[in-house]
Amino acid sequence: MSDLKMLLVHLNPISARLSFWIDRSAPQAFGCLPDGLPALASIIEGDTSAAIIPHPAPYLKAVANGLGIDSALLEVVSPAIAWVETPDGPVAVALVRIMTTDLPEIAAEGGFISLLELLKVPVVERLVFRKAYECLLGD
Repeated sequence: MSDLKMLLVHLNPISARLSFWIDRSAPQAFGCLPDGLPALASIIEGDTSAAIIPHPAPYLKAVANGLGIDSALLEVVSPAIAWVETPDGPVAVALVRIMTTDLPEIAAEGGFISLLELLKVPVVERLVFRKAYECLLGD
């Protein structure tokens, strides 16, 4: 099994505005941290309940350091919002929420986008972002 990937989101507790972090350091922006999904990735549909999910704790600190934020601000909403098939094997994608009222200032190259701006990321990542939206706000 490959390493865990994470989606970083911010849900404003007052307005319920959902924002997604995307990294713009590569030619193609990506949302699955730390380094996006490979070109041949696809969503795994079906029962993955028996799959072993890597614990996201060690990944949280690394992602927080890369973004220049305090890891204490991050909360795992779901350790596997989706499973993605890659050439190296299945990868779990965890949903991680930034627990602040306002969008935090992040030092990394990228930014927060709304659901309507997701055309900036690859199709498979858009599908994973949709699952995150459904998890946080319903269908």
